[in-house]
Amino acid sequence: NKSNPRSNNRIALHRSIAIIMSASIELSSKAQEQARNLQRLHDEEQSFLRKNGSHSIDSRGAHDDGNEEDEQGYEYPQNENDCAVLCSAWSRLSCPTRFLFLLTFSALCFYGVYTLGVDEGVREENHAVGSAARFGGGSESSDSDQSKQPRDPNAHYLSLQGALTPELMKSTRKASENLIRLLQNYHGGEEKAKDMLMRSWQAGWELDVALFLDRKDVNDDDDDDNNGDGNNRKLGKKKKNKNVKVLNDPQHMSEDQKKRHHQSKRERVTKLISTMATALLNPNQSNFMIGTIGSSVAAGHDNCHYDCYEAQLERTLQGVFEAAGMKLTVQNAGEGGGCGDSHENQVFCITHNVSPNVDIIHYSWTYFEKGGAEVQREQLIRWGQKMQRRPMVHHLVARGKANTCDADSKENVMLDDVYARFGYNAFCIQTALYAGGHDYDAEEAMGIKRFGWKFVGDGYHNTTRYGELLPDDDPRKESLGTVYRNWHPGPLGFEIAADAFAYVYASGVLMALDIIEADMSNGLNVLDRWFDTQHRKASDEKDQSQRSLVQRNLFQLPPHEDLNEPLFCDPLYCSIPNPPSCLNYEKPTFGTAGIKVKDQAGWKIWHENNKWNYMVGKLDTAIFKAKNDPEWFKKCSHLDACGGMFATDPSHGELIFELPSSKMESGVVIVCGCCGKKVGESMFLQNAKVEIKLNGRILDKSTMIVFPNPKCVRLLSGFEKDGFHKEDTMLLSFELSGKQSTVKTIKDVEEASEVKISHLIAL
Repeated sequence: NKSNPRSNNRIALHRSIAIIMSASIELSSKAQEQARNLQRLHDEEQSFLRKNGSHSIDSRGAHDDGNEEDEQGYEYPQNENDCAVLCSAWSRLSCPTRFLFLLTFSALCFYGVYTLGVDEGVREENHAVGSAARFGGGSESSDSDQSKQPRDPNAHYLSLQGALTPELMKSTRKASENLIRLLQNYHGGEEKAKDMLMRSWQAGWELDVALFLDRKDVNDDDDDDNNGDGNNRKLGKKKKNKNVKVLNDPQHMSEDQKKRHHQSKRERVTKLISTMATALLNPNQSNFMIGTIGSSVAAGHDNCHYDCYEAQLERTLQGVFEAAGMKLTVQNAGEGGGCGDSHENQVFCITHNVSPNVDIIHYSWTYFEKGGAEVQREQLIRWGQKMQRRPMVHHLVARGKANTCDADSKENVMLDDVYARFGYNAFCIQTALYAGGHDYDAEEAMGIKRFGWKFVGDGYHNTTRYGELLPDDDPRKESLGTVYRNWHPGPLGFEIAADAFAYVYASGVLMALDIIEADMSNGLNVLDRWFDTQHRKASDEKDQSQRSLVQRNLFQLPPHEDLNEPLFCDPLYCSIPNPPSCLNYEKPTFGTAGIKVKDQAGWKIWHENNKWNYMVGKLDTAIFKAKNDPEWFKKCSHLDACGGMFATDPSHGELIFELPSSKMESGVVIVCGCCGKKVGESMFLQNAKVEIKLNGRILDKSTMIVFPNPKCVRLLSGFEKDGFHKEDTMLLSFELSGKQSTVKTIKDVEEASEVKISHLIAL
């Protein structure tokens, strides 16, 4: 009876005892001889008792001869006789017989203790609830005082400061539903909003909690790729002059491909839900963080910083997390190309450019990705899974095709498929606008280019939602209706991106709440599904003293060792146990430098001193100059600026960095210069004035190469190469000498007169 395991245990014990007794009955002839010896022993015992005038054993308990034990511990004389008889009998038994008697006696004792334990309600500790100490406080005894009464497995969790209480769940649900309803109404109704904000992604979302992969859902036989309404998923309105072949369209897949496609869709939704659930439930997490790395598009150039998509997303989605008692922070580490950076070197600095504790990473380098950019995106996805919260990576594309967000690329579709379990996806601004049904191609044939420079109105709206609140005669209202400024999206172009991210994330919150509330209603511990409560994972040493709740591993995410072999990136860089360590002197950075300066000597830190209207559009600059409002000057100012650690002559001494040896697996070390796209060769390789040493040993520049882009040089290609080994202490130094530079042109000589380090990277 599977429903009554205790009854099964009793039956098993009864059977075991029966087998033992049966073995005792079927003794061999030697055992029968022992029985006859026992009879003789009994006769001798009776004779012994009669000679000593004692009563028989059977009447001992009822006889009182006045010889009871006194305070000194005297015993009955009969006890001495009994012991002598029993010892004599036991000594005459054979070893097999003694073993059977002992085995039977032990089984009976075990059965009695077990039955008593069951009857008294003794049960195994529930690991999901367990000791309050597992969640940072309380004593184990206080948790088990009410063991005889049914306990709410979430009682202790709900008592913690920062817990997601039923009241917070209710307010969070309301805020999420209100936001989704607002976005649906703003974008022309539920289905149209889904087409634009959800289905237009590179791998179209199907935001249905029924797709969530539970522990038992290892394989999924449901290959239905419809939306549930009988209509196949659409990727925007197809136009003849912008139509391309969509490689992830289920209508052109084999049955096996459909199954894998559907499974990927479920994995992606599961990761979205897991990301939201773990953030909402963790009582130690009060800030949901999204971190963006990218170029001038991400930075918001040609606009006020207030109008970049990150700022719009933060304002749009903030209410959902405030309702949950949390804060939303969207970090904008976008940086223009003037410093010489690109996706090729900036992805290595993900944990310094943005917080290492981000929940989601955004990546945007639309006008830099000419070919092979799948390498950097794969690196970023894989390094993200080594970060504390294992963030999803979402790629923002400033352009996009009419019927697909670049899903006509085999490499993109491969990334979507293989890394679906980590939530990877991409969103294209123009694809989303096409998906709403507006006929941009027909307009373009008439000379109306809404995606051209400074065009106001995207075919659906003539200004942003917050622009609609301004008076009609406010020049700012029209400025906010700009779709594109130069090649950068304008405020209205950024709005569709912010709305798409907000729609998907708010839907993820709702789906997470559905599962959390169902678990709570069913009497399940709400933490079990999302966290590993069996194995506590300590945080970084510096943070341990500041944390009252131990960090726990997410259940849904595979362990680090389960990462697939890389599709495009070199395992030397992207199959390592930790993300790269980086020290970035450019602005902005929101994370923690992974490399320390041991001795700065006379070297100095420099940053570009930009005015408030640096990279702000001319129209907005004029508007806010006229207002002369310091508060708006601050809101408009962009965060990015070039920077570096520099020296110009030998008098500045030796700059020494301490590499993080304990976190280095590959032994690769990279340095980048500032400022320019091709300064690596002249500043480091051809500049004889600069000496680079590792633990006092001068590095051979002939073994160095320009990598990963022309502003950077790979100093070390790995451990056990060029005679270098991993050591407990690894000190990398830079020093200028009086040697003559090998560069040839006057410009190169001027550039070589100083060394300015913008990045230092170690893997």
